[in-house]
Amino acid sequence: MTTRPSLITRWPKRAMKLDWFLARGLKIGKSHIIPSLDPSGRPLSDHDLITCVVEGFA
Repeated sequence: MTTRPSLITRWPKRAMKLDWFLARGLKIGKSHIIPSLDPSGRPLSDHDLITCVVEGFA
């Protein structure tokens, strides 16, 4: 899951998987999900950061 309730979430009990990285035709290397939390664990956003290395074309 890459979404979480944030400080402004209207319906915090709804769990949704909304974030996708579309990579049709690409060769993807390492990927990471970087949590959007501050050092105390407080959410800075309701979406985490998705990163990946594009190595070329498939």
